[in-house]
Amino acid sequence: MIKQNESIQWYPGHMAKANRQIREKIKYIDVIIEVLDARVPRASRNPDIQKYTEHKKHIILLNKADLADAKENEAWVEKLKAQGADAVLINNAFDSRNKKQLIKTIRMFYENKNKNIKCLILGIPNVGKSTVINSLVGKRKAQIGNKPGVTKGQQWLNTPDQLLLLDTPGILWPKFDNHQTGIHLACIGAIKETIFEQENIAGDLIRFLCRYYPKNIEKRYGISVADKMPYTVFEEIAETRKLLIKGGEYDYKRTAEVLLGDYKNGRLGRITLERCS
Repeated sequence: MIKQNESIQWYPGHMAKANRQIREKIKYIDVIIEVLDARVPRASRNPDIQKYTEHKKHIILLNKADLADAKENEAWVEKLKAQGADAVLINNAFDSRNKKQLIKTIRMFYENKNKNIKCLILGIPNVGKSTVINSLVGKRKAQIGNKPGVTKGQQWLNTPDQLLLLDTPGILWPKFDNHQTGIHLACIGAIKETIFEQENIAGDLIRFLCRYYPKNIEKRYGISVADKMPYTVFEEIAETRKLLIKGGEYDYKRTAEVLLGDYKNGRLGRITLERCS
């Protein structure tokens, strides 16, 4: 179990290599396109990226906005714009409307509309970079997967709209100083499940849901949340889903997997874990 005051240290070798390569190529880049998860805009923003891209034109895509709380989406857009970034809400599937909006935002930076614009696509694992890239390119070029580490190397890709995209692997930073950041990244599947015990992650998640989104729990699992402790709600989920072990005891491991899977895949409704205020 990770204690509140502990930092989480890890840094896969391919991420360190990708970080070095990005620093080398940054001088050739016109526009940074940083993809965040709208459900955790703070946790999914790599602080290391901000250090060496601050002097570049910057667009932030709040991806999976259709899985996030609509009110929180708007609040985060305003906050990011106040910080000087062009923030755009996009859906998990990155439809044609999202594509047109992004291209328009990129082109706004240039008077010469025929200029081939070099764009660097950045983001942590599992925020949907490959889906965005494949839509812009017009055919499947980047691997897509609902798990961290699908994209392994860097590649330049042409688009029909005269954009040149540099795709990169999902890059995290060497150490999470904030316990909650690690929990949030685990909830969206941005870090491997082995870093945290799933029961601990699910415990944090159920406490948050009981406080901010009790109706979502009730709708999904058909139970009442009012005036109940989070652990009681968690056990009722296990009972309702018949997640039991020998002797009729609750199977906490499987219940944690169900809860986290339902959240990660949007089956619990539109939920934002990080409040803007």
